Amino acid sequence: MRTCIRVSAIIIAILFSVNTYADHLSGKFLFAARMNGAQEVPAVSTNALGLATFYLNDERDTLCFEMTATNLSGPITGIHIHEASMGANGSVVVNMMPYMMGNHLKGTLTGTTLSSSFVEKLFAGQLYLNLHTSTNANGEIRGQILPEEDKGMVVMINGSNEVPAVSNSANAIGFFMLQKHMGKLSFNVVADGLSGPITGAHLHKAIAGQNGAVVENLTTYVSGNMISGSVDPSMYLDALMGDSLYINIHTTANPNGEIRGQLMVQSYLHFDAKLDTAQETMAVTGTGMEMGVAGLRLNYTFDTLWYDAQMNGLSGAITGAHFHMGGVNVGGNVVVAIPSGNINGNTISGIVTGAMLADTFIHAMLEGNIYLNVHTAANPNGEVRGQVYRTFREGYTYHINGAQESPMVTSDASGTGMVSIDRGQTGAHYMMVIDSLSGFSAAHFHNNIPGQNGGVMYTLTPNYANGGIFGYWLDTDANTPFTTASSNKFRKDSVYVNVHTMANANGEVRGNSSRKLCNEIPQSISNLGDVNITTKLYPNPAQTSTTLDIISNANTQTIIMVIDVMGRTIWSQDKKLVNGKNRVTIPLNNMAPGMYNLQIRNSTGQVSMKLMKN
Repeated sequence: MRTCIRVSAIIIAILFSVNTYADHLSGKFLFAARMNGAQEVPAVSTNALGLATFYLNDERDTLCFEMTATNLSGPITGIHIHEASMGANGSVVVNMMPYMMGNHLKGTLTGTTLSSSFVEKLFAGQLYLNLHTSTNANGEIRGQILPEEDKGMVVMINGSNEVPAVSNSANAIGFFMLQKHMGKLSFNVVADGLSGPITGAHLHKAIAGQNGAVVENLTTYVSGNMISGSVDPSMYLDALMGDSLYINIHTTANPNGEIRGQLMVQSYLHFDAKLDTAQETMAVTGTGMEMGVAGLRLNYTFDTLWYDAQMNGLSGAITGAHFHMGGVNVGGNVVVAIPSGNINGNTISGIVTGAMLADTFIHAMLEGNIYLNVHTAANPNGEVRGQVYRTFREGYTYHINGAQESPMVTSDASGTGMVSIDRGQTGAHYMMVIDSLSGFSAAHFHNNIPGQNGGVMYTLTPNYANGGIFGYWLDTDANTPFTTASSNKFRKDSVYVNVHTMANANGEVRGNSSRKLCNEIPQSISNLGDVNITTKLYPNPAQTSTTLDIISNANTQTIIMVIDVMGRTIWSQDKKLVNGKNRVTIPLNNMAPGMYNLQIRNSTGQVSMKLMKN
């Protein structure tokens, strides 16, 4: 036994992997649909494509969305959210036509439309967006609405899974995570009660109950009773996604395998924790070999949380375990106490439901502010601790248009874009679609805040095709690797995409990335006769009221009107604009849901814009 004041270890943990997650994660969820004809059932041959983003708040009662389509055969005649898995057709769940403006879709779903059943299907990837035209009445392009997440897998490893079964008390728990780009499979496995040292560990290709060939040797990643590292699963990706991969751990006593566990892709929100003494905030008396891993699964109705954890090398028996609220290197209060009956030797397994699974607990867990603390008699304040992190990626969205260029550019082009960043901040998934560009010469991510220009961070040019840009910016990029510093710039709303054309060499359209839930569309300068005004209408769509901000370069008397589709004036107000900022609040309570025309008129001109009442 020895007593260690692990100051240096704590500092190292802060500087490296643990802290790379801190302050990076929010409680929101980003979903996206990459739309094309190939996803239609049957498939449609077309160059048309689209991108829709869906941003869900942490209370799961507001879903903001935006979509841009391009290269369509004609005007959009219908667009709907349907219920079905990829490759199947399903019934309409939400009619999105009221939110359409040209080839663009923007709005917010709330209330009864955003039911718990709808949210559950959203997380499960059981909804798709279908866009119709006259030429393709059943749908021209379609996109499955998928969560921006890395796939987590909790693996239970024991002798009974061996073929033939091995009778022993050994077991292990592993957490595997497949990155969104499918090129990296990371893992943390802790074993306990083995008959001897691990002599080998491998991934095999076979379904449960059958033996299969080795596809990946994990032996080099073994350190005592822990197996930790990452591999490229490209050569056996189909087996991994098809639940046909298992981990086998070998010992001298059982050279064919002492314990085994199947890797399975399951429909949950996944979290995990890697436990050690370095994350404790007080002195630890121990063996120097303490370790642990935990895997957590939250169902899509957010009412049941399963947890499984395995420890090894502790100074003695586990005397207690709790989930605490606190960030990295911060002690916090217990929020969920694990019953003693859920602790079996060095294994902890149980379920959290009811009042214990409070929204505050879930929200803190999504933000990386929950940790698992395991206590022993020698360390009553905690012997090993692990911060709990989600596999859901952090999302950013942006609208793309000429109004965001500095100086502004008058252009009919506009688009929709998104970025998601993994919890370890090792890469960004980016997608964007732009409609009505005058051409294309280049596109980049630049570094600066809205309204200011900055240098190029990363080139997007090679991935442009037919108005769309899709790809990954990874830490393995040979020329410009993605780093934590890159992620920090996104976090500070200091990254924008700039699309260049021959007509506008400095940029025709630009999109400022943000993780704000519902981004307004920046407006360009309009001519109100001999007066120049810049307008912003928000929120739009709206329910009870909306706000119209007007920046004018001169004083002028105006009338502001809301006109319905029949041409009737529903609301009006005289407004004298002053040189500078002006604001008008427009009440909507007495208006029926639907599309309206908002007009600003003076004696020499008029400016119109669309207004949607939910």
